[in-house]
Amino acid sequence: MTNHSYKPLYLYIISEMRLLIILLITITFLLAQESQAQRWKKVRHEIQAGVGATSFLGELGGGDGPGRDLFYDVDGRASRYLITGGYRFKLAEFASVRGNLTYARLRGDDALAGDPHRQSRNLSFKSPLIELAAVGEVYFIREKFNSLYKVRGIKGALGSSLSAYVFGGIGGFFFNPRAKFEGNANYAGDDKWYSLQPLGTEGQGQAGNPKPYSRINMCIPMGVAAKYNLNRTIAISLEYGFRYTFTDYIDDVSGTYADPAKVKAANGGDGDAAAYFSNPSIPIQDGDKVIDKSGPSFINLQRGNPGSKDTYMFLTLALNYKFVSKKTNRPKF
Repeated sequence: MTNHSYKPLYLYIISEMRLLIILLITITFLLAQESQAQRWKKVRHEIQAGVGATSFLGELGGGDGPGRDLFYDVDGRASRYLITGGYRFKLAEFASVRGNLTYARLRGDDALAGDPHRQSRNLSFKSPLIELAAVGEVYFIREKFNSLYKVRGIKGALGSSLSAYVFGGIGGFFFNPRAKFEGNANYAGDDKWYSLQPLGTEGQGQAGNPKPYSRINMCIPMGVAAKYNLNRTIAISLEYGFRYTFTDYIDDVSGTYADPAKVKAANGGDGDAAAYFSNPSIPIQDGDKVIDKSGPSFINLQRGNPGSKDTYMFLTLALNYKFVSKKTNRPKF
């Protein structure tokens, strides 16, 4: 007679319970991971407001010594302010798109340059700037969207607060270079500020010369930023942005010296101011020689550098506010 052994019923129940517990733990873990991965969708909409500083890189002003490329020619004394506001929409956990409207001021002044040739040229400008830009952001340090918890009446959040991203896009801007008519031995100044574009300081609009440049142009914004979440809805960000433009006339300087007499004749009642702005050169002692570009021999000689477009930079500190979806998961214990 063959003996068969049977496993008691309670052992089968225990075995099945173990499998069920393991399955439940696995499902819970996967759901938690999915919830974490999808949490960014609850804060897709965000607005920001910020202030900051500008720097202009063109023909005017610059650092010590002869003109140099990009950051090496920045003069902090010519920095001015900016105010900006924007809207951000999150496309994915690592990518966003953003639109910004910015009002800024730009300035350049040869008197601040270290190069005696620029000092003798004696050109200067200031300009308002209104920029509308759209950029894409890619996070190389992803933003962590904190999970809220509530334990025995204590509320809090879990997760890292620091993120960082690079951005690039396209924009359009309006500018209007202006300068003060201080006058010299040839033209008595009136200390008033004039918009330079209508005056054609390089002979624009005269027969045989280019037409006046447009005060509306395109730019390509690009840069890098860091962002710190103060809580689930509020963050601060510090952003450095560089703008490449398609104009060389933000400072009203690009080509050659025009004939002041012709510039004066083309501007009627503003003729003296226009002629002065076309070439306000002053003598500057440079070692054993004097640099003076005010004579007629400089007509048609280089005044700017048409081969290099103007650029400008923004450094922005902003406050960011996230709109949180009402559908939130807040586990309670």
